[in-house]
Amino acid sequence: MPLRKRQIGALLPILILLLTGCASGGFRAPVVNTSITPSAVSSTDSHLGEIVHWGGTLVAIHHRRDSTELGVVAYPLDSCGRPSPGSPRTGRFIIVHPGFLETADFQAGQRVTATGRITGIREGTIVEEDDSLPLIESYNVQLWPDQQIGGDYTRPWLNIGIGGGSGGVYGSVGVIF
Repeated sequence: MPLRKRQIGALLPILILLLTGCASGGFRAPVVNTSITPSAVSSTDSHLGEIVHWGGTLVAIHHRRDSTELGVVAYPLDSCGRPSPGSPRTGRFIIVHPGFLETADFQAGQRVTATGRITGIREGTIVEEDDSLPLIESYNVQLWPDQQIGGDYTRPWLNIGIGGGSGGVYGSVGVIF
């Protein structure tokens, strides 16, 4: 038995809610302490062992025997977790990635984000400034493209299209990254 227009009209809002609920629930951010900044950690070791989600501009990369270290000038993150270099700096830190990262993929000036555990503080220099630098051990390092395709829109974004005709009601969902 075909659906009537009233039934379709009643089901349409439910369908939209279900589709947007599924689209927004796909990414789960790790449980992190968002109030901690690299500057706050550099002055005390009371945050050792806490998990943080930090990002910024990559300024140095160094290979060690069993790891790769990325020196980062930190900036606040936007709602997508992307560093915002136009905002005031929140300090400097070092991402310690177990294993090897290809230096051709990681260039100075790129935006980078990492989630990891604070493992220590090291005296060092990033951007010609001596400081106590927090170390975070991160198994996943996110590189961000230099420019967003199609303008200054926040990515990802969701499109929902619904249409109808004599043959029935049609719908589509698109996610653009």
